[in-house]
Amino acid sequence: MIKLTPLVRNSFIAAVALISLMCSACDESTAPPTEISVSITQPTDSSVIRDSVLRILTEVSTNCGCQAYVEFHIDDVHQYSDYLPYFSYDWDIRSMQGMHTIKTRVVVPNRGDAWDSIRIFLNPSDSLRSERITQK
Repeated sequence: MIKLTPLVRNSFIAAVALISLMCSACDESTAPPTEISVSITQPTDSSVIRDSVLRILTEVSTNCGCQAYVEFHIDDVHQYSDYLPYFSYDWDIRSMQGMHTIKTRVVVPNRGDAWDSIRIFLNPSDSLRSERITQK
C-alpha cells in the first residue's frame, strides 16, 4: 500500500471534491429548459398556390444559442433537412395538385424540438385560381 503524506492526501481529497462539484454543476437537470420554436413564414396557412417551385421559409428561435436544424415534411413524409440558418426548402410542385400539409420540425440536439404546420392548396383549376381556402 502506498503511504501518502498528509499534504498529498488532503490535496487529492480536495481535487476529487472540486471535480465532483464541477460535474454536478454541469448536470443538465439543473439547467433552465430550452425554449424552442419554429414558424413557417412562407407560404401562409390556407394559401392557394400556383407555381412550379415553392420556397418554404421558416423562422427559428431558441434561448440557448445552440446549433439547430430544420426538417421539412410534406404530407407526413420527410423531404429535406437544412442545417444552415435561414432554413428553407424549395419544393417542386409542378406535378402536384390539391390540398397538402407542410410540417417543419426544428431540432436542437440533446435539448428538444418543436413543430409547426400549415395546409395549402396547389395548382387549382382556373375557377379556383384566386380563392383562398377557409376550411382547415
